[in-house]
Amino acid sequence: MLHDSSVSNDQRKFVHSCPSCKNRYRVTIQVKVRRIHKAACPHCGNINYFDNRTGALDREPSLSAEVQAEPKGKGVTTFNFERSHEPRSNPGPTRKPSWNFPTFWLKGPASRPGSSVIGNITERIANISPRGFMLLGATLAAIPILLFVALMLMPAVFLPEGGDTFLSGLDSVTENRILDRNGTLIAELFSHKTGNLKANQIPADLKSMLIFTEDQQFYRHGGVHWTSVIRAAAYNVISFGYLQGGSTITQQLGRILLRARQKTLFRKLRETSLAYYLESHLSKEAILTAYMNHVYLGHGAVGVDNAARFYFLKSPGELNFAQMLAIVCLPSAPEQFSPIRYPDRLERKMDVVFSRMKREGFPLAANISEEVYTSQKNAMLSNPSRSPSETVFGNREDTAPYIAEHVRMQIRELIGAQSEFGAGLTVETTIDAGLQLAATSVTAEFLLGAQRNFPPVRKGGPALSETDSLKRALTDEYMRQGLGAVIFGMPTSDLSGKTSDTVLQAAAIGVDPRSGAVLFMQGGRSFRRDNQINRAFRMRRQTGSAIKPIIYSAGIESGEITAATRLDDSPVFVFQGGEGKKEFWLPENITGEYQGKISARDALAQSRNVPAILVGRAVGLPRLSEQFKKFFFQDSDVYNHRFRMDETIAIGSLEMSPLEMAVAFGAFADNGTVRRPYLILKIKDAQGKILYDGGNRDEFGTRLEVSSRAIPGDVAEVMSSMLKDSARFSNAGVYPGLLMGKTGTTNDYRDAWFVGAVPGLSAAVWVGYDNQSYSMSGGMGARLAGPLFGRIAQRSGFAPNGSYVFSPAAERVRICKETGKIAGPHCPVMTEFFASIRKPEETCDLHVSNGRQERKEDLSRQTDFQ
Repeated sequence: MLHDSSVSNDQRKFVHSCPSCKNRYRVTIQVKVRRIHKAACPHCGNINYFDNRTGALDREPSLSAEVQAEPKGKGVTTFNFERSHEPRSNPGPTRKPSWNFPTFWLKGPASRPGSSVIGNITERIANISPRGFMLLGATLAAIPILLFVALMLMPAVFLPEGGDTFLSGLDSVTENRILDRNGTLIAELFSHKTGNLKANQIPADLKSMLIFTEDQQFYRHGGVHWTSVIRAAAYNVISFGYLQGGSTITQQLGRILLRARQKTLFRKLRETSLAYYLESHLSKEAILTAYMNHVYLGHGAVGVDNAARFYFLKSPGELNFAQMLAIVCLPSAPEQFSPIRYPDRLERKMDVVFSRMKREGFPLAANISEEVYTSQKNAMLSNPSRSPSETVFGNREDTAPYIAEHVRMQIRELIGAQSEFGAGLTVETTIDAGLQLAATSVTAEFLLGAQRNFPPVRKGGPALSETDSLKRALTDEYMRQGLGAVIFGMPTSDLSGKTSDTVLQAAAIGVDPRSGAVLFMQGGRSFRRDNQINRAFRMRRQTGSAIKPIIYSAGIESGEITAATRLDDSPVFVFQGGEGKKEFWLPENITGEYQGKISARDALAQSRNVPAILVGRAVGLPRLSEQFKKFFFQDSDVYNHRFRMDETIAIGSLEMSPLEMAVAFGAFADNGTVRRPYLILKIKDAQGKILYDGGNRDEFGTRLEVSSRAIPGDVAEVMSSMLKDSARFSNAGVYPGLLMGKTGTTNDYRDAWFVGAVPGLSAAVWVGYDNQSYSMSGGMGARLAGPLFGRIAQRSGFAPNGSYVFSPAAERVRICKETGKIAGPHCPVMTEFFASIRKPEETCDLHVSNGRQERKEDLSRQTDFQ
């Protein structure tokens, strides 16, 4: 700094060289004012300070002050005065660095020029006056008091909600477990799952390794290790960034409970306050256990137990040294040191920690040789048990995703949304794990092949070619995954999750007809983000011929027909459209052919449409409506909303859900009784307390009575025998002679159905496209739905339980196959089932002796319908 003598003695100008940018600039200082002056460099803005408290600038105007500037608010700067290289007429003595203490408590003069730093300090201490000693002592004594008061006030200031609010966060977050009827785990519900280990269940070696890695002073500090905090702060200042945190295990637990990751001073103060609160309310062992249960360790794994099972398929007690070391290296940056995604990074960190363990004499490391450690480490990192993209959510138990989603919604309704995930609930269900697992896997496999064999046909358009189908499938998958957005680094669009119109879907559900218990439920091809609707009970579609057993049961119950009644399978116009409309339709059989006279049994088995229409006419729409009320629409509001007075209901124009069809069909297997379906038996909390105990709740919203008689036992037995014949045409291929069943196909092959039953199981299967503008090319119930049921039954190994029981029982009568009358001595004979309301009374007079047949002209004597 060079003095400019052109100004007055009170105000002088100096030429100063900025130590920051090395540029020179002029600064004007009032040298008579004894204080620290400051001036900003006009080139870089750096603040430079000039110490004139001793009048140095006034006495020695040629001095050059080389100033080391500091950020504002950092304290008094030390100055180093040196002689200028410019020639001076009156050179002064060289001044060495000096510390300028406040002088109001000194009894002697201020620092003398030429004294050393230590000498200055010693001299000033020696010169402290008695009053100064008293003030200094009071200041030193007040520091711990003020610190104690600050620490006591921190929770009140920075945790206004109270520390107790956060203690509840230490409770383990345990998944909701869904069990089948035999106690087998079939699904889990959790969005955040912590460990639930007790202190004595965590290996001591794992604890000591974690403390060594994360917080070596854990058992010595009271929540905050201030030395580490200061060291980290200094390092961050030097590095011009937030690179070290200096947080103890207690502080990290506080951060977890606060659920705040922002790197702000306020968050740090709250974290520190909560750390002191935890230390004053919990033991060290409780804090360590809570931390090891709640610390996030990557890929969705929270807690050392979940991490050990995810990464190594082991419990914490089964881990070797290298695996434990890998676990304790994860808390600082779990995703960056993932064993399955970045093994190289993890290996480098493990080596650093292991070397430090060796160097500092950590007992566990002392007992492990380099060779053993290297061998364990290489085996662990070279043979990962998971793929890099896997998470604990993708690996949770979920063999029944549609069941899990249904249970989740029921938990929300019964207990509350807060308990949907991770509330530690145990949900006991009626599900049969074997049937459910088969339904889940077989449905996806079956539809994969069916999609190729029955390509989609748009109404009024041609079928898609195999090449077009493949292109459409690839496009659908591209959109579902959002690959374009991912490739170009953009966020995925909501459009990537839309369900494709051309993906073949299915729904399958089975109930126990004797109780209404749901045994399996598959709501679609597969449960995904873009395919979550449960078609098993939330979708209604036309049933086609699958509804005909209801029509025939009305005819048999009313006495209008028997299984032996001859029906005329010939063209007939059908009224449709409801009241006030005069629309007619000529129904056809799926084969396009008519067979003429045919028994009711054969007409049902062969799924003839005209005979079903004739039975409906014989019974009458009012009587048919009563039958539908008993089987489906027991609630008057539901009946008024969904039933139509339309002859086409006899061949399946009404929409039904698979669940409704399975429940109704169960009446034919259970003595004519319709039972309301249910799936959840009990819900228990984490302590085993029963929160929900089944009862008479209408779980699926069917509005059915718990149990009601739809048809008499003898009518049910007649229908059962007829449906056993019908099942032979279903291509189910299971339970021969025992399975009763009926297929159904709607117009243009839009829907394919199978409804069937054996003792202990009544099931319904639907196959089709969600968008009814698309139909299946030749996809009939016997080609799709029947075989799908058969594969589910075969894969599951389900064995029918017991036998059909009917009371009152139907009467068996030997009849003539051709006339349906009581068989004569020369008739082709069969045994037929008859309900008590109507039995054959006449003996066949068509067949006479010697094998000769004599046709009677009076056809009215036969029990025919035309």
